[in-house]
Amino acid sequence: MRTLAALAALTLVSLALAADAYACSCLPVDLERDLPKADAAMIGSVLERRTTETTRVYLFRVEQVYRGELDSSRVEVETPRDGAACGLELAVGQRVGLLLDRQGQRLHSTLCSQVDPSDFLALTNVEDNTFPPINRGGIIVGVVVLGLGTFLLVRKARSYRRLR
Repeated sequence: MRTLAALAALTLVSLALAADAYACSCLPVDLERDLPKADAAMIGSVLERRTTETTRVYLFRVEQVYRGELDSSRVEVETPRDGAACGLELAVGQRVGLLLDRQGQRLHSTLCSQVDPSDFLALTNVEDNTFPPINRGGIIVGVVVLGLGTFLLVRKARSYRRLR
């Protein structure tokens, strides 16, 4: 009985002393619902990432703007420092779609505003402006056709020289 009481007391003390736990929770992005509410929307690639005491700032190369106006082809987006506070967690070079809120001169975004680039493309019927895949088969066929044409042309030229 004493061990049960001691266990219950220990459990109560540990619950009372436990620190607050933080986690990000948000609804999945629905572009038809959320895009009209955003100040701007874009697809971009992360060029640089800086962390301050409370925020993280990403520098993006803008590939496509879907809403609003962005001042240049490179924009800085501010977000909370970590994922628990709904901050973006992106690697340099990562390509992502974002819904952006303008607060003064700064652009802000969160995990709750992150969109797969293909979702933007599907919604807006805009073609993806990334480089198309290389058609290796077409290159091989083209080289073979050009080589065969060159061979036949040289052969024909030699036969005309013999006739002279």
